[in-house]
Amino acid sequence: MRDLPQDFSLAGDGGISEMIGREVLGYDAAQKKVRMKFELGDVFVNFQGVIHGGIIATLMDTLCGVVIRLSSDTDKFAGQVTLELKTSFLSTANPGKFIGEGQVKRMGKSIAFAQSDLFDSENNHIATASATFKLRPRKN
Repeated sequence: MRDLPQDFSLAGDGGISEMIGREVLGYDAAQKKVRMKFELGDVFVNFQGVIHGGIIATLMDTLCGVVIRLSSDTDKFAGQVTLELKTSFLSTANPGKFIGEGQVKRMGKSIAFAQSDLFDSENNHIATASATFKLRPRKN
């Protein structure tokens, strides 16, 4: 696993971010809260005709992970690893645009906690999640 650059803007989004249409809309450093947009196409639909739950869980993990990364001390930490993700699915999701919010609940010395919420384009609450992360010390 490689260390992320200290300047987060230098880290490429990578393939998965492109696949889920991830875009950071804003970050509030005082509240440690991020707002993001996603766009999911028909490729993510399951046999029931709705977005697969694993894809929704990916969005929730992304929301929590990005807010932890944006809120952590990049001189000290090189990234994080998800230890636990609890996702509650509140409604089915159809292909389209989604807006999500992630917020840090607590940053410890080596563990961080976040929560996230996801809404579709009609403002239906699709899912909520909480996550625990291990903060990875920067290699010197």
